[in-house]
Amino acid sequence: MDPEENEERGSGRSQNVVHTLPRSMASVPGFLTGPLERIDPAAGSTQVLVLTSDAESAVALAEAALRLTGPAGIELLPVTTARRAGRLMAGRPVLAVVGAPREIRDLVRASHLKLDSVRAVVLAWADEILAGDVEDIESLEAVMSELPKDAARIVVTSRSEGRVNAFAERYLRRAHRDAPAEAEGTTPVPVQYVTVSASSRLTALRRLLDDMDPPSAVVIAQNEQTEDFVSRSLKVLGYGPTSSAVTVSRQEIAPSTYAVIFYEMPSSRAQLAAAAEASPVSIVALTEPREIQALRQMSGGDVRPFTLSAPGNAARQREASIRRELSSVIDSGLAARDILALEPLLDRHDGIEIAAAALRLLEKERALAAHREEKPRAIPVAAEVSRPAGRPGTRPEGREGGREGGRDRDRSSAGGRGFARGSGPRPGGSRDSRPGPRDSGGRGQRDGGGPRDRPSRPDSGPRDRPSRPDGGDRRPPRDGYSRPPRRDR
Repeated sequence: MDPEENEERGSGRSQNVVHTLPRSMASVPGFLTGPLERIDPAAGSTQVLVLTSDAESAVALAEAALRLTGPAGIELLPVTTARRAGRLMAGRPVLAVVGAPREIRDLVRASHLKLDSVRAVVLAWADEILAGDVEDIESLEAVMSELPKDAARIVVTSRSEGRVNAFAERYLRRAHRDAPAEAEGTTPVPVQYVTVSASSRLTALRRLLDDMDPPSAVVIAQNEQTEDFVSRSLKVLGYGPTSSAVTVSRQEIAPSTYAVIFYEMPSSRAQLAAAAEASPVSIVALTEPREIQALRQMSGGDVRPFTLSAPGNAARQREASIRRELSSVIDSGLAARDILALEPLLDRHDGIEIAAAALRLLEKERALAAHREEKPRAIPVAAEVSRPAGRPGTRPEGREGGREGGRDRDRSSAGGRGFARGSGPRPGGSRDSRPGPRDSGGRGQRDGGGPRDRPSRPDSGPRDRPSRPDGGDRRPPRDGYSRPPRRDR
């Protein structure tokens, strides 16, 4: 019998199913419970593959799966990067994997992940995955081509659109479509929302309670783990078990409650309608930015943002500080020159406009000054110039104190081997009779063993020397010539 004819309608265990569910972690049990329950731990290979749009969604789905199966249940490994996941998957069986198509493709190419044993693949909110760039689409097609033909294909989307329908027609043959009838209501339910991230919900809840200060409120949790976590957090804020001001519940809402706060995105339209039946003053949902569109469809379009007062209060306090500073300057007395400089502008502009322009220049100058203070200070050039003579990298002014003078001092200090310029002929014999090893060119080295620190003269060629009147060289002949004894300096 064809497995597609044996579908269990509405249970999430269909062979090929397209679910239309709101973009919320509360919707995860509706499509992920079935694939996780069909995993055989004894097989020791990857049997469930979940594809999502990014690494943050992969971590959120892994956390939701952990709540479904418990600490001792099936682990859904989040692939945030292929390199890290490849190291974790080496040497141990991984039964379920969740990640973006790019990272899954890289794992398959590196042979860290084998898809031939996958029994079910889930596209968690395919509308977000298909909205990516060309590489995302190519990666998704590459992964889908590696899957076994008999693997169940489950597509989850927050709304029915052309790209999702085209993908379902190509990869999900005769797929069953599961779209709840209450996904879009006819009567709008007024809902306010506070944008949060996955890690800032608790902080946003505390700020929301500070702003609203409700006489009575109920916080709606979607599962037992979230309910326990929110209850402990509210106890820290002073809302203990005996407090009736703020309570935590999963379904029950007392009539005439002042505020109903959804800690996460509502799971369905029915849950929103149940909150509206209690006739609260306000319904607020803590939602991520990507969930706002789904919340708008679920509520029927009556959705407005709830603006927290903390950022606005901080901005107003800053502006009040600037006004106090300007008032103190005015009270101290304005100089006539400043008034005369600005008075011609009154022909074209109002006084408040001139003051606003001056304030903008002041803030710009302060920002530049703060930027200059943050830059590392450069070493002053004067520090290099003021080094004492004799250190590396410096050259004192004057010929006697320069390179030539320093070289003469070094020669005179090395055992008296050198001689000063203008002190007479060199002692110790002729140029050719100097002691020390000689190279192939016939030139010897100094007694110190190192080369001279000034350019050597060529061994041959004409030299610019003054000649005697008779045309001969001023130097005495080499034969029989002896240098005078070295003078004591």
